[in-house]
Amino acid sequence: MFWDRIGLKTDGKEKFRRNYGSCVLVSLIISLITGTGFTTYIDRWMEDHIFALWFLIPGAAVLLIQILVFSVLEMGACRFYVENRDYQAGISKILFGFQSGHYGNVVLVMFLRNLFIFLWTLLLIIPGIIKTYEYRMVPYILAEQPDISSKDAFAISKEMMTGQKLEAFGLDLSFIGWWFGSAFTCGILGIFWVTPYQAATNAELYAVLRDDWIKRHSGWEN
Repeated sequence: MFWDRIGLKTDGKEKFRRNYGSCVLVSLIISLITGTGFTTYIDRWMEDHIFALWFLIPGAAVLLIQILVFSVLEMGACRFYVENRDYQAGISKILFGFQSGHYGNVVLVMFLRNLFIFLWTLLLIIPGIIKTYEYRMVPYILAEQPDISSKDAFAISKEMMTGQKLEAFGLDLSFIGWWFGSAFTCGILGIFWVTPYQAATNAELYAVLRDDWIKRHSGWEN
């Protein structure tokens, strides 16, 4: 399927600006707790190597917090941005994973996603990149269906990203100028513009791929 990068970014920017304050706060929270931001290959690479260090140092408590709290908040942030496409979502949406009634499943699926990416990255960088993009939609799928099994979440994400990995990588790279600007402003531009703008754009990508997946599996074609 074809999607327009500029169109996604335009739509994402519009949704972000419409609910500017909440978007900035949600993205800031995620950036602070993960040390990165929303899913890009660079972000996932950093998370995976931090994840590895937690296995190698006596920091079991930190690892548990990542598994039991931070990953659930990451999924909640995806829920926030997906809902923010339709209306001005509240910051409380970031807590959705704790309130959904399926907390244990959310923890399990997010843990397995991080673990699988980490293990693939141990093999070589290229397999790690591929799996990062293959599992890119897992937290968004969970955000809309928190009771979904890990097998189904991974399978659907893989289907959604089939033929889309290179394009998604290009979408990530299209923000590189913004991140240089963020570096020059000591992260200020990233906090107040780049991170929420990119997160909103990623939610637009998910919505496009989700709708295409639903259309194909319902047997309906234009």
